Amino acid sequence: MFTEQPPNSERSPQARRQAQTREAILQNARQMIVAQGIEGFSIRALADSIDYTPGALYKYFSSKEALVDAVRADCFNELNNFIAGEVVTAVSASDMLLSGGLAYIEYARQYPREYHLMFNMEPSHATSGEQREMAMRTLLQIVQLGVAQGQIVPQGTYDAAAIAYHCWAIVHGIASLQTTVLLDEREDLPAVNRLILQKVIEGFTP
Repeated sequence: MFTEQPPNSERSPQARRQAQTREAILQNARQMIVAQGIEGFSIRALADSIDYTPGALYKYFSSKEALVDAVRADCFNELNNFIAGEVVTAVSASDMLLSGGLAYIEYARQYPREYHLMFNMEPSHATSGEQREMAMRTLLQIVQLGVAQGQIVPQGTYDAAAIAYHCWAIVHGIASLQTTVLLDEREDLPAVNRLILQKVIEGFTP
């Protein structure tokens, strides 16, 4: 579980500088990984690109793996915020599921390399920690809200948790296809995606 940090205004000047430096390292690492891939990324190459020494970078990240994982966690946080920005304007649970699902797919379309960095590597702290739990917890809460409001109807073992997992599996599958084999396919895919999600949601609404 990530520890909560005090507001930036309450930190000491040294702590603020350290946080800014860490963020700069993180963003430069992300740019390099997105441009060159994991294979072309190294602490030394990153240090050279931002005029640091490798030793200085190791003060902030203990290894290449730790830095890559921090980039992945940052992307998960960005995805969660991207979805939250769309869901907040929705009125009903069904609308939240639709707008959230479409936002998920849109994030993958806009940031395909970050998306694959997040999901196409071995599990790590970034994928099994707070970021994943936050995404699943939010989705489950939306489904539970729909159940409480009578907008979503569970059926036996196809309960709220199963419905939430179903929704995530659908949007993840669409996002993965659109960022790989369907990357250059039909221009009407956004409309088709909306229709697919609407049909899925209709399957568990009265």
